[in-house]
Amino acid sequence: MQDRDHDMLKGHEVFGPIGDKTRQAVLEDAFELDMPAGTTLFRQGEDAKFLHLVLEGRVALIGSSDGKDETVVEFFQAGDVFIMPAVILQLPFLMSARTVDDSRILMIPAQRFREEISSNGALSLACSRELSRHWRLLIRQVKDLKLRSAPQRLGSYLLSLADTHSDHAEIELEEQRGMLARRLGMTPENLSRAFSRLSDSGVKSRGRKIELSDIPALRAFCAYDDLT
Repeated sequence: MQDRDHDMLKGHEVFGPIGDKTRQAVLEDAFELDMPAGTTLFRQGEDAKFLHLVLEGRVALIGSSDGKDETVVEFFQAGDVFIMPAVILQLPFLMSARTVDDSRILMIPAQRFREEISSNGALSLACSRELSRHWRLLIRQVKDLKLRSAPQRLGSYLLSLADTHSDHAEIELEEQRGMLARRLGMTPENLSRAFSRLSDSGVKSRGRKIELSDIPALRAFCAYDDLT
């Protein structure tokens, strides 16, 4: 790993609080993979042999049905750990993982990670906090899918990328629109219609560049809150 990777881990929510000695033990047999965009890191149903940490780039977690229909469950970026529950419980992955951009992934052997969790209280607490954060993220997604229309889900996602304390913002989508549509539970056609519907709330889009000219109006339309 690069020096900046070690610096990042020292301040990481999971690997920062455990101290240098435990961190070195957890990472003793870890290794780094460079993966171009579009590479499948693991597939749904495979055994969880590694805990994965994104050093650079972005990874999409993808669920599929009968190997045909796919949906993007979430995106993870530099500093994010995934999928910890499968590693801890020694169960198969419920989703596949695919790189969105050229990425560097730290591969941490699952068995070593489990051994350290069982003997280190600081690591156990850090993992509990991380799993709780992911649980809240999942609940927010479920609420969005059940309580918000497609335009409201899109508007809420755009607001999550912007400084909502301002009245105006310009943002740039990091993913292609097709992948964003799957993340929000839409078809590409529904996503285009959602963008059109949001024009009344000050949303203008040109490719991946998005202008939010009236954030208060967009917040009101989406019934958006800042809970995380």
